[in-house]
Formats: sequence, C-alpha cells, structure tokens
Amino acid sequence: MYEQHFDLTGRPFGSAPNAGCWFPAEAIEQARLMLTQSIDLAGGVGLLVGPSGTGKSLLVERLAADFGTGFQVVNLASARLCSRRALLQNILFELKRPYRGLAEGELRLDLIEHLRTRQDGVRGVLFLVDEAHGLPLKLLDELRMLTNVVRDGDPCAQLVLAGTTNLEEKLADPRMHSLNQRISARGYLESMVYAESCDYVRFQIGRVGGAGNLFSEDALGAIY
Repeated sequence: MYEQHFDLTGRPFGSAPNAGCWFPAEAIEQARLMLTQSIDLAGGVGLLVGPSGTGKSLLVERLAADFGTGFQVVNLASARLCSRRALLQNILFELKRPYRGLAEGELRLDLIEHLRTRQDGVRGVLFLVDEAHGLPLKLLDELRMLTNVVRDGDPCAQLVLAGTTNLEEKLADPRMHSLNQRISARGYLESMVYAESCDYVRFQIGRVGGAGNLFSEDALGAIY
C-alpha cells in the first residue's frame, strides 16, 4: 500500500537480509573486504563478530552471493544444529547429497569424499555459519577438521564463522586452541554513526525510486 502512495518500485526496508540491498557502511564494508581476501587466498578461517542487528546475517548473504559461482556454498544456522550427526546431515543436505538413514561415520566419509572430488569450475566448498556462537564446542571442532581436508596441496573447504562476542569467548577456551590458530581474518561490526544512518535511509529509498528528501532531518534523527 505505502509503495504505491510514495510511488516506490518496491519495499525499501525488508525484514530479511538481502544481499541486493547492500549498503557499504564503513565497518561492514571493511569486514567484507577482509573476509573476501581470506577466502580468495585460502588463508584460513574467517571470523565475523558483532552485536545483534549490525549486519552479520546480511554480510553472510553477501559472501554467499559473491562466491556462489566459484564455490559450493553451504549456509548453516547454529539453531538447527545440536549434534555431529545433525551438522553432517545439514551439510550434505545443502550439497544435495544423500543424508537420511546414514550413521555419523558414513556421513563424514561421504562428505570427505565429496570435498576431495574435483568439481568442474568449482574451487571447493565454502561453509558460512551464522549464529555460530550457539554451536557446541564439539561442532566448532568438527568444522575445523573439515577445513583440514586437502587436495593437491590446496584446502578443499573454506570456513567463515559469524556470531556475537560470545563466539570469541568460546574460541578462547583451551579446547579451541587449534581452531583459534587457524583464524586468518577477524571482522568486527558496530552500529552506524549518525551520518551513515542518514545515508543508509536515503540509499534504500533511492534504490526503489523514492525521493531523497522523503524523510525530514527530524525524522532521520528520530530513526537514528
């Protein structure tokens, strides 16, 4: 209804993360560039940390879109994962591999075989784990072990973990020493400053054909 009233071609502010609505605020753009370089260079594990609402899920979606042609992208959400078997099943489901009725060891062997099998035009598998702070330590370690799989001297899988500061606290656990050593890029998100907030609103309005002055300065201040 309001789109028609303001002569907009779509909704400027969606409720779900959308990589097509990317706004390069300073903190999130720096994190994107850092994680992109880490993935491109196969440098190790990427870590993305920030409070709720600062764009972690959006950046995960952007990475999935950017690397979707060069990698098999596996998007995981920790809320669904409670055991090693559940983790492996979720990964194989995302890869469109058989996952029902298999024991944990069979799932792992099938996944490792898939990782080592060269796919035409594909560099490997990219694991993107949102809300990784909710993962048990044993599943974080399982993901680390999957990144150890190599083919012809090159890693078969890349991993990015996104979560709140609780994720860093988990990684500080002595049992996570091996995973901590593998982290090659750390991106930190924060709330936008006032000027960025105003630019963000104007950008999203303009993206769907709206006038840049649709919101008054007082309204922008209230939004911030």
